[in-house]
Amino acid sequence: MNPDYLARLNRAIDYINEHIEEPLDLETIARVAAFSKYHFHRVFSAAVGEPLGSYVQRLRLERAAALTADDRRESITDIAYRLNFSSPAVFSRAFRDYFGMSPSQWRRGDWREYRRTHKLQSNRYQPVDSYRDTTRVSFGYGSFIKRQWQVSLKTLQNRLEYSVEIRDIPEKTVAYLRHTGPYAGDEQLFERLFFTLMKWAVPRDLYIPGQTELLTLYHDSPEITEEHKLRISVCITVPADTQPEGEIGLMRLPGGRYAVASFALGPQDYGDAWNSLFGGWLPESGYQCSEGPCYELYLNEPSEDSEGLHRLAIHLPVEPL
Repeated sequence: MNPDYLARLNRAIDYINEHIEEPLDLETIARVAAFSKYHFHRVFSAAVGEPLGSYVQRLRLERAAALTADDRRESITDIAYRLNFSSPAVFSRAFRDYFGMSPSQWRRGDWREYRRTHKLQSNRYQPVDSYRDTTRVSFGYGSFIKRQWQVSLKTLQNRLEYSVEIRDIPEKTVAYLRHTGPYAGDEQLFERLFFTLMKWAVPRDLYIPGQTELLTLYHDSPEITEEHKLRISVCITVPADTQPEGEIGLMRLPGGRYAVASFALGPQDYGDAWNSLFGGWLPESGYQCSEGPCYELYLNEPSEDSEGLHRLAIHLPVEPL
């Protein structure tokens, strides 16, 4: 991993450790690390192996467990508030979910049984380096001069080959149809949304084969936002003077410098593609995410592909590290 990139992640981790008994929020932690708050949660998760919120919660619970077992002078209620839990009841539920027993049981000595059955409990939360360690990026002077990389991901379950290129992308005007709720792995959902969007666009001569781009914009991270609150927008590019109508909205995607990663995927491979890009390529690239949305640009109709593959380009807004 790039030393500067790693140093900035470490600053964030150090800040969390030093302020674990204080309120912590994404914006502050991202600012400490000098990362865009829009993308920091994904960068953090890819590098550390768990989402930021889960990481903070885990450290607080482990700190609470140590205090509960080692210092009987402090009440469990005081420990709960000290570690920024909103109430003793919330703390007790979280503690039981994590350790399988109540704080009172832990204090009575049942932590010994937990240690016996979880011989090296920290192994459960070692950083998951699978995408960083299994993603191979072609390096060399020429890669940086041309702003192009060849990347491969190889795991026990999957093998992906893809390319990444840095491009300056102009601003786009898009018409969109938005969905709120679960979407992962639901091909029929995306088909329904695009069908509805095209049913609106084609009669208005807004879809031109070979020119109009189809894309999906992701507004939230599933690592932060509850599944039923996740928002996506399926979009097509349209002329700037297009008027929104009913459920069809209009927005502008900012132009700028993007890392464009080209993939040929099965429908089950999207998660590996995103995680390899964030966890494998990005930390070694000399770039970091900048403010702005990430999106998938679709390059084919999978049903017409000889291999049934989804050919697409993931776009990440980037700036120098």
